[in-house]
Amino acid sequence: MHPDPPSRLELLVPWELPIEQPLNAADQVRVGRALQQLLQALQQESHEAALQQVIQTLADLGTIPTHLAEVSSTKTPLKQPEVEEFDDYFETIRVQSPDLPGCLVQSLLITYWRSLHLWLQATNLDPLQIYHQKQGFISYVHLLARVFHLNLEASYDTDY
Repeated sequence: MHPDPPSRLELLVPWELPIEQPLNAADQVRVGRALQQLLQALQQESHEAALQQVIQTLADLGTIPTHLAEVSSTKTPLKQPEVEEFDDYFETIRVQSPDLPGCLVQSLLITYWRSLHLWLQATNLDPLQIYHQKQGFISYVHLLARVFHLNLEASYDTDY
């Protein structure tokens, strides 16, 4: 039996998504290590082993402070009830956080956890499609590394 992922995925509101955000030394270690561990989990052959690594990485990342975002305008043609219906269907909530890097990494880890949970339950899924999804996660890890000016080849084993 595997633990269930959190019931709701916290997504940072779009207007707080950083395009570029250099990190202080402590956050470089914390976020760099989490992204490296996620890459390792994505390279695991075993979904069970990957799941355990994701759960441990989330624990290592720690609690990320968030609060519900008040979204009064969607800045799209969609009306607020349509956005809420979408969020309910996909079990997401829009949040704000003083820890933008931690919030983004946590969301990515939980999304991969949800994927692993699905792959472990539905054994008839096409392995090629799973491979392509993993490649998407890997691309997202590298995108976050660029945003945060991290070198994922570096060692982030130093504690601060």
